[in-house]
Amino acid sequence: MSRQGRVALAALGGVLLAAAFPPLDLGVLGWVALVPLLVAARRESPAGAFRLGLVTGGVAYVIILAWMRVFGLPAWLLLAAYLAVFPGVFAGLWRWISDGRSPHVAVWSVPLLWTSLEYVRSIGVMGFPWALLGLTQYRVPEVIQVAAVTGVFGVSFVVALGSAVIGEGVAGRRWPHLLLPVVLLAVVTLGGWVFLPPPLRSDLTVAALQPNIPSRLKFDPLYTAQHMDTLRRLTLEAGRQGASVIVMPETAVPANLFGRGGALREVGGWATRARATVIATGMENGVSNIAVAIAPSGDAVSRYDKVRLVAFGEFGVRPGLRHDPLWTPQARVGVAVCFESIFPDVSRALVRGGAEILAVVTNDGWFDGAGGGQHAAHAVLRAVETGRWVVRAANTGLTMIVDPAGRIRDRIPPNTEGVLTGTVSLVRADPPYARFGDVFAVLVLLTVAAVAVPPLRATVARDARTPAFLQSLAALGLPLAAVWVLIGLRPGGLWPVVLLALVAVFSAQRPMREWGFTLRGSLPGLLAGLAVVGALGGGLVLAFRAYAIPVGLPLPPGGWAAGVLRALVAALALEGWLRGIAFAPIAEWKGRGAAIAAATAAGMLVQRGLGAEALAWAMVTGAAFGAIRARTGSALGLVVPHAAGSLLFSILAAVR
Repeated sequence: MSRQGRVALAALGGVLLAAAFPPLDLGVLGWVALVPLLVAARRESPAGAFRLGLVTGGVAYVIILAWMRVFGLPAWLLLAAYLAVFPGVFAGLWRWISDGRSPHVAVWSVPLLWTSLEYVRSIGVMGFPWALLGLTQYRVPEVIQVAAVTGVFGVSFVVALGSAVIGEGVAGRRWPHLLLPVVLLAVVTLGGWVFLPPPLRSDLTVAALQPNIPSRLKFDPLYTAQHMDTLRRLTLEAGRQGASVIVMPETAVPANLFGRGGALREVGGWATRARATVIATGMENGVSNIAVAIAPSGDAVSRYDKVRLVAFGEFGVRPGLRHDPLWTPQARVGVAVCFESIFPDVSRALVRGGAEILAVVTNDGWFDGAGGGQHAAHAVLRAVETGRWVVRAANTGLTMIVDPAGRIRDRIPPNTEGVLTGTVSLVRADPPYARFGDVFAVLVLLTVAAVAVPPLRATVARDARTPAFLQSLAALGLPLAAVWVLIGLRPGGLWPVVLLALVAVFSAQRPMREWGFTLRGSLPGLLAGLAVVGALGGGLVLAFRAYAIPVGLPLPPGGWAAGVLRALVAALALEGWLRGIAFAPIAEWKGRGAAIAAATAAGMLVQRGLGAEALAWAMVTGAAFGAIRARTGSALGLVVPHAAGSLLFSILAAVR
């Protein structure tokens, strides 16, 4: 097969993966989405397979994340590029691990690697478990029952294993080694059909409101009275339909609930008239995304503040401290606010805290295109994982009620106003996943590590005798350890001075030009670096504008002169290390691509104690600066762009 043919095949895999999610929602394609990539990468080197994986991931996530257009082209493409790295790493590791080993390794390493990488991108401050492969099956209850034991990652494992089996068949490999995978697939799918739980008895009538208020008008004071009238009318209608618990969508009340002039008394009157507990939501004082249980007496009896915030999108919002369920007279209700519902650990924490039902409150009105449908799919998996009914209230849709088996019992069409009423059961028994969490995913990750040990040992043994390896280890590791410790001891201390001293010691071992400390190429590097920083800053401003977040120009501590000086010193130290003394030996050892990746990862690690925004900024600028360094050969030209980027990021971050 020609190079162009392999690239086209990898791109086809991206199209299939995207088509498995809304809006096309052809979940059956999830079972074959990885096949084109596996076939295309079969005879590639690990580096070539990585590039093909980038093609698959790039095509897939650009399509899947098309709803990100509302936040501007940079945000859309950068997030798609970040997610595309994971299929790239998957394909590269698959070729590296399976090369020259038994067919069994080639088959089983596919679900192991894919699942472990999905788990890695789902955890930590950079976690974003959107469009996981297992979510393609949210409309097939028989398949997703395994999530009660393994979480969504077990569903991804099974679906990826299906692609591995089909890929081996397409490649013409012998079938005996596929017997065990086929049996496992049959057991999981047929077992889910046999043991699909029957409908449970009903204990409680609940209602979810869908007011269908355009996002651009939600907080417009000219429409406050109109929005409150809509909420009142829907709440009372839910009460007439017999609901005992009424759930509003995210930030439904366009005013403070508490304090002088708050709307608590008015909303409490609705609860009294409806003879129900109302889960009211709002943006309290503009800084707290809250859900409040208001009893039929009209009193607020419990409150939850959103804990897991959207990076960049919720600048200025004060996070809550714990995922505690709301107490109500009828039941303990675990509330996941919008973004929180895509994280399995959030729902699990609510259930471990005593939640008997789950409520997802969200405003998907700002989604452009299929984002709302993709978001809603997560609620189905959360129901199976926790064994709880899920009541999903969305401002513009999809509002729905899901039973513990993942069956969508009822829904309101998107972009319509309405009340969804249904009966649910109060569940107190926890399935294995709710009790033990991501044990399966961790075991998969450990298995991958064990499988990778033999080829890794051989690689290290071969490379350990080369000077480039030892130089790379010292130039990257020693400064990283020093900066890590110093930032931990005193975040605003003298770490740039210590790092500059280490750079000076290492740079004395070679001519300065070999480290990239040369004026040649510095001007193109300067211009390209400033262009990157400008584009990123402009993209953030556009995203903030979409969220109606104001951006100011705060004065740095000590004034602008001191702030610029500090930024320049830190930039000189970091660029001298990351794109200087570390970049050069790694490029000699493993190539410029490895040098870019290693320097970017080290730059992210030194953002110790900072949030996802700082990590994301370091990742994007680090990768871009590394590419510029590789092209121009100069690290000096990147000092001013790095300092400018740090100042710009501090200005944008000051809206918190």
